[in-house]
Amino acid sequence: MNSSLLISELKINNKNVRWLAYEMSKRGVRVSSSALYKKLRGDSQFTVPEINEITKILNLGRDGMYRIFFGDFVS
Repeated sequence: MNSSLLISELKINNKNVRWLAYEMSKRGVRVSSSALYKKLRGDSQFTVPEINEITKILNLGRDGMYRIFFGDFVS
């Protein structure tokens, strides 16, 4: 997980983690901003539904999703 890339995507779109948590919750994937911060720090991991929703919300596409969430595993 490359949290720097995810944070960069949020900043490019003038958004923040709190906004992301709100958007995810609106779409049925309930997660608090504090839980997102823990995931960004590596204290816990993103679930598949969370990854899918973040990808949709930020329009990351498949390549962006792999680069952010699976870059350590896919080379």
